[in-house]
Amino acid sequence: MLYITKRYSETLHLKGDNLGNIRQTFIKNIAIDLTKQYPNQFKHNDFQHNKKKVGELCDVGSKLLRNRIAGYITRYLAAQNKGKVTPPISE
Repeated sequence: MLYITKRYSETLHLKGDNLGNIRQTFIKNIAIDLTKQYPNQFKHNDFQHNKKKVGELCDVGSKLLRNRIAGYITRYLAAQNKGKVTPPISE
């Protein structure tokens, strides 16, 4: 189980020329780590399913954080299925 206990700063990551939704890098990193650790647990087109799985697989303290992680997982997997995903820049 993944425990999210560290207090994260308000670091933002821009996607470059194609500016879309801005997500905090720790949300992206947690989401990508979860998809790598549990590759068959998430679906690319079902946010509700991904929300339940994030709640089961990691200890998230708030619903907002859980929903943001699940939302990014859904978008990440959908983009990965289309073949145009770029992982965030590691600090």
